[in-house]
Amino acid sequence: MNAPEVRPDPFQAFCRRIDQQLQDSGHKLFAAFDDGPLTYADLARDLQRLGAGFGGLGLSTGDRAVVLSRHDRSTVTLFLALLRAGLTPVIGDPQSTPDEVGALLRTCRPAVVFADAAIVTASNLRDSGAPFSVVEVGPAGAAGIAGAAGIGAPANPAASRPSGPAPEVAMLVFTSGTTSEPKAVELTHANLVAQLEIFAEAYAFDADSRLLNLLPLHHVDGLVRGPLAALWFGAAVHRTPAFSVAGVPALLASVAAQRITHFIAVPAMLRIVERAGSDRPRALRTPDFRYVLSSADHLEAAAWARFEATFGVPVVNAYGLSEVVCDALFAGPGPATRRIGSLGLPIGCRARVIDDAGRELPHGQVGELELAGPTVMRGYFQAPEPTAQVLRDGAFRTGDYFRVADDGLFEFVGRKKTAIVSAGVTLHPESVASVLATMPGVAEAFAFGVPDPTRGERLVAALAATPGQPPIDSADAAAYCRARLAPERVPTGFLMVAALPRNAAGKVLVQELVHQATLAAADAKATTAQPPDVHAIAARCFNCPVDALGAGSTPFNTDGWDSLAHMAFIEELEAGFGLRFSAIEITQIMSLGDASRIVSAALTR
Repeated sequence: MNAPEVRPDPFQAFCRRIDQQLQDSGHKLFAAFDDGPLTYADLARDLQRLGAGFGGLGLSTGDRAVVLSRHDRSTVTLFLALLRAGLTPVIGDPQSTPDEVGALLRTCRPAVVFADAAIVTASNLRDSGAPFSVVEVGPAGAAGIAGAAGIGAPANPAASRPSGPAPEVAMLVFTSGTTSEPKAVELTHANLVAQLEIFAEAYAFDADSRLLNLLPLHHVDGLVRGPLAALWFGAAVHRTPAFSVAGVPALLASVAAQRITHFIAVPAMLRIVERAGSDRPRALRTPDFRYVLSSADHLEAAAWARFEATFGVPVVNAYGLSEVVCDALFAGPGPATRRIGSLGLPIGCRARVIDDAGRELPHGQVGELELAGPTVMRGYFQAPEPTAQVLRDGAFRTGDYFRVADDGLFEFVGRKKTAIVSAGVTLHPESVASVLATMPGVAEAFAFGVPDPTRGERLVAALAATPGQPPIDSADAAAYCRARLAPERVPTGFLMVAALPRNAAGKVLVQELVHQATLAAADAKATTAQPPDVHAIAARCFNCPVDALGAGSTPFNTDGWDSLAHMAFIEELEAGFGLRFSAIEITQIMSLGDASRIVSAALTR
């Protein structure tokens, strides 16, 4: 009689793999940050020191640890050290407001919070009643963290590591919930290993890969396809230079200088690079570069084709969600699946297009995409009802509409659920509306998505004033949101209505609001375009009062002026003044004074 098969523990298998990479890679580059490089030898030392220190903090395996830091080096080191020690990292958005930080902490109930000093103060994390330890994080990486926590260099680091059974959950990934509270996706070590093995098959990542990944570390695309994938394959991840419109020339130059093999981006980034870098068409055609990886949002066929035509390199288009770790469908890099406009085929999982009853639909018919396989999440943390809504017999119902084309490749059609994806970030409008509903003078609030050429979709909020109260000002509404929501969750526009349009059953007529928002945006453009005015156009793009702007207004001192708003501003300047800026002119617009000067010069050409 054969003995039953003994399966290796996923956590132990995970640790053996990364320990082997640390041992084999020595002084090879692991990561390049703005403040300098981090070698594998440095990382091994840091993981050992922090792993020992976690035990000294009284942590046990499976304890949750929140990380809130603007410093990439500290965030990456902590994330990997926590994973290796059997703790459960929760990487939060360092731009979260105190209210959002509070919601995150209430949801995951951590044993320890590692946070920048400014976040500790702003969110009052040292409140005497807080049921967790607080360790301040700085730019010095592991040394600074260890010093703040009082961690010395133990003689036997392994002996001080957290004790206890293997953790059930490797990491929690937060998504904005359908209420004011977020949801946390539970990913296991088996999930992570399965995704990394899929990367090996789909992307052929190896020890020679050098990944340029500037995506935020609180998103799986920045974290899993960045430092975690680099460590798993003995590769390197590059997180410099920071992404901005003005920084596109430096980004393109870094591809050759750092011998980049893959540029990992979202469609909104590719659109900006294509416009601001069009005068450098050979920048990606280096001996080392393989291809661009695009995910996290729908990549339109026209934008895909333009990017490839401009730079002469292939784009691989992937589809996935945090609930399946990262990527599940792949259009490329092989020719059999790389059809522009498609999402290719699944790798390492099963994908079906189903009807509401769960029956698989034939090719050509539209239904919901269902994914099954080893990367499907364990569930939402301590949220059985939301988990039951999306997990059926171990398969995940994505809430996205797909069809399978005649050639067998999967195509994205639209979204079934209310979530929208704006510039690669998944936003749940209900959570934004619940914040706006608390604004004085607001009787009703409803948030929704509208098509946007720069972001794919943009978030708009409709507001109805309380009867008898003064009219609501969109700039005040934007300021109210900025004080309570992370920048990526602030609506880009506000629609003032007497009352929300509803049907006989009381359901909000979303398409009516989309239509009204589209007309209002067109009217606003017409108003500021007759005659066109740089500051008026900027006020509309940045969602701020025009009298708050001046020639010295820049992305660094103007709320709402991020890279995506920057690109929208440039395109609206072009439309308003009948111009077409060159790539050099685009990267030279760093203030409203620059914009006025460049517009004036272009009009006299």
